Amino acid sequence: MLKDYRLRWEYNNPTSRTPTTSGWPHKVPSSPQEVSMLEYDYQFATGKYRDDLQFRLAAYYLQTQEKEIASKAFPLLQELAIRGDHLDAMCLFGTVWMEGIAGSITANPAKACVWFDRAAAGGHRQACYEMGVALYTGEGVVENESLAVEFFEKAASMGHAAAAYMLGDCLLDGVGVTLRDRAEALEWLVAAGEMGHRGARSRVLAVLEQPHMTSQQQEQHNGNRFTDASRQTFRRRRSSIKDQVEEEEKWTEEDLKRLVALERQFTIGGGSRNPVVLEKRRTVVAESREDEDMAAAAAATINNEEESEKQARST
Repeated sequence: MLKDYRLRWEYNNPTSRTPTTSGWPHKVPSSPQEVSMLEYDYQFATGKYRDDLQFRLAAYYLQTQEKEIASKAFPLLQELAIRGDHLDAMCLFGTVWMEGIAGSITANPAKACVWFDRAAAGGHRQACYEMGVALYTGEGVVENESLAVEFFEKAASMGHAAAAYMLGDCLLDGVGVTLRDRAEALEWLVAAGEMGHRGARSRVLAVLEQPHMTSQQQEQHNGNRFTDASRQTFRRRRSSIKDQVEEEEKWTEEDLKRLVALERQFTIGGGSRNPVVLEKRRTVVAESREDEDMAAAAAATINNEEESEKQARST
């Protein structure tokens, strides 16, 4: 099995990667020329096409470094979001409240979660992922590990690579679940890996290669062998609690129960009471997002190339 995954994922080639399928938002303009064309069309567009242009322009404005331009996104998203039928806008409006806009909008995680929750209720996979992250870290809402896992599973079931990574991580660590489930965790991590998430691929290969090693032993064994952007998930995810319990070479059901019980003493309420756990969780979330950001950049490049080809054919 390990050999099959290495061959299929071309793991020895650090430049080999398939962009994840859930990079969001989609169809964001990638050049000033494209933005100018969309802004012109927006003046005359109506109906769903106008909504689509409005969202794409707002997403572009948010990505710029100039606060005057970024602030233009807020009213565009607000108009679409409060209408209640544009799930993309509702989710991105939540992101604006979660992160804020420099010099314009102060971050308000509680408001962000209201919009994430509304969009998630409509079946928006990115919103499900964002709601899971908020519940996992306790930002904007009261930390709730089991509910976070439910949201990650919803998003993962809809093909969200980062959510599948987070779900697999929770199942491996016994977060939000009754017991660790290595088999199911690997299923979700493999699913994320098949969607192109290199951090998940790293995790799968590490677990299959050294199923009974501690995180510290895995780091010493692997050294610099993993070359993906995550720099091997295990490297930044050690904890003294794990090391105390993972000294056994083989797991029993009692070992698993004991580990989960110990971890919960330090993770319940971690979002507000335990800065060490919160930092660890933020690191895991950042790792899950790495390939999402890369996918969005790849998608923007592809869109730009397609637009250039269309213009070339028309001239």
